[in-house]
Amino acid sequence: MKRATPAARSDPPRTRVLATLHAVLRRGEPTGVALARALGPIGDRADRAFLTDLAYGTLRWLPTLDAALAPWLPEPERLPYRVRDALRVGAYERLVRGTPDHAAVHAWVEVVKRAGDPDARLAGLVNAVLRRVDLADVRGDAAAVSLSPALWHHLRRALGPMAAPAARAMRSPEPLWLTAHRDDAVERLRAEGADVRPGPLPLSLAVRLQRPLAETEAFREGLVQPQNPSSAAVVTALGSVAGRTVLDVGSGHGVKAAQLAAAGATVLAVEVDPRRAASGRRNLARLGRRVQHHVLDASRPLRDLPMADAALLDAPCTGTGTLRGHPEIKLRWRPDDARAAAARQAAMLASVADRVAPGGCLVYAVCALGLEEGPEVVAAFLAAQPAWRSVPPQLPLPTHPAPVGAWLLPDDAGLDGFYVARLERTGAA
Repeated sequence: MKRATPAARSDPPRTRVLATLHAVLRRGEPTGVALARALGPIGDRADRAFLTDLAYGTLRWLPTLDAALAPWLPEPERLPYRVRDALRVGAYERLVRGTPDHAAVHAWVEVVKRAGDPDARLAGLVNAVLRRVDLADVRGDAAAVSLSPALWHHLRRALGPMAAPAARAMRSPEPLWLTAHRDDAVERLRAEGADVRPGPLPLSLAVRLQRPLAETEAFREGLVQPQNPSSAAVVTALGSVAGRTVLDVGSGHGVKAAQLAAAGATVLAVEVDPRRAASGRRNLARLGRRVQHHVLDASRPLRDLPMADAALLDAPCTGTGTLRGHPEIKLRWRPDDARAAAARQAAMLASVADRVAPGGCLVYAVCALGLEEGPEVVAAFLAAQPAWRSVPPQLPLPTHPAPVGAWLLPDDAGLDGFYVARLERTGAA
């Protein structure tokens, strides 16, 4: 379905998307940071939505777009970077977004012309290539699902035939997912002009706002929290936590800690980064949730913490299940990244398990879709820890079986990918 496109005349979104891509591809910035800067001076809602789609869409589809452009650009790296990126965004707009061919081609030719020399001299090249580029020219399984060959092999080894649909799903946009923290959240959002639909979990909402979330009363007053339903589902693998002491390790901005506190747990949030811990404190205060905070490195023994009834370890990972929201990950990922992450995850799992009392449980989760960071970490832990056993995690979303634990897979509705394992302590270490 073709989406509305602002007129090509003096078009700020098309100009600013090139700056966004430059910041992501050549300065190493996260997509969200670069895009937020580009959106800053743009007040028109349609222009903001258009720029957001161009930036995220181009980066999500980039390996496919480069493969489609390859027959017409034998040495793309020799092009001025603005011209190369204009071709990429123009190809996305014409082939994926569905802007009429003549409109997309004309718009990007004009953007290149306005850039001045030497870029303007290549306007004819842009015109010729964008008229001819076609997704039918894409060759190779990895390029077809917008992954590098190495990352495609990594996901396929873990997910088998489900790797391709998972990768394709992460090219599509998602709604703004919010978790409701008060009963009147939906009513208040709608009073501010938001379109609100129920998500796949009881408290998950798919929302479309009239203005940025941080400017809404519903957010400022702590009624809602941005959270993908897959992330919320991970917490439910602990089962009932009412009245129990729960460690939330890798607590970050306190999103899962808030969910645990809302369910009646006494939460001990553990975060290694002092800045993220401070952000978590502020966020939890906004939501009105009481949590104990500890700034500790969980890859080392946590003997200063009390024993807990349960623990949630949402371990730092490569994030390959979140390529939809962080498309820059796919462009920078290397096999060594997964191996390095797995080593730290293994150390954290052993350290956190030591703080769970006999009879307690531990949920290990990563938003990554490789064997190294998921089943292999858990299998090695179980082999070294006879006092622990794995039980199938009970999750409120569809799962795909893993050698140990289960996968939550990305889908076209906007769910992120996670690996989840539930471990139970049967005795003393």
